[in-house]
Amino acid sequence: MTTGRASGLSTTQGYYWHAYLLGDRSLVRRLQPRAFLDRRALGGVLLGMFSVAVRWLSPDQHNPAEIRLFAERVTKEWSALLDTAAATGIAHGRHGVTADEVSRAILWELGEAAGDDDAGPPHPGLPELAVVITAVRDLELKPGDIDRLITSAEGLARQWGIDLVAYRPGFITRWRFEMAELRRYGCPARKRWSAERMGAFVDWMRDDSTV
Repeated sequence: MTTGRASGLSTTQGYYWHAYLLGDRSLVRRLQPRAFLDRRALGGVLLGMFSVAVRWLSPDQHNPAEIRLFAERVTKEWSALLDTAAATGIAHGRHGVTADEVSRAILWELGEAAGDDDAGPPHPGLPELAVVITAVRDLELKPGDIDRLITSAEGLARQWGIDLVAYRPGFITRWRFEMAELRRYGCPARKRWSAERMGAFVDWMRDDSTV
């Protein structure tokens, strides 16, 4: 019997970023120590998320003015997140990002020259994360969509040669994800996790029958 599962994520880093995008500080704190053990994997999954998000947003690479306007909006939304970070308890980063940084990151992803400045970005990863957060909002991604975004990102990170350690959360962590998604998305999250519960029950029955 094949049962659809709620999550296709396969790494601690993937689950960490999902908790981050849900804005659940309890889950973020729970997963952070394990996820940060391999910062290369953490950054690789983030860059994969950014790559997938840019593809889903489908910006017109031949319209730099449009990309600039989007970058300015990303910057404003990131600033708003910093302003409310203390209230939410989620650390979105201590630094702001500029529209230039965001535009440059998007242009590089699209394969366009981003200028003659060969210096590295002042805040690596923050422009990409800011774009992902805005994409989740703009595209109105539901939990299953975010799951597919991050699962695709994990696949890209592996293609880039990053060694990702497999991870499957336990019952309590899965339950916390269910509650976090239910609080944020309501009925769609309930339906999504009903498949997870059924899948876990089928796995238990299959394992029990082999004893």
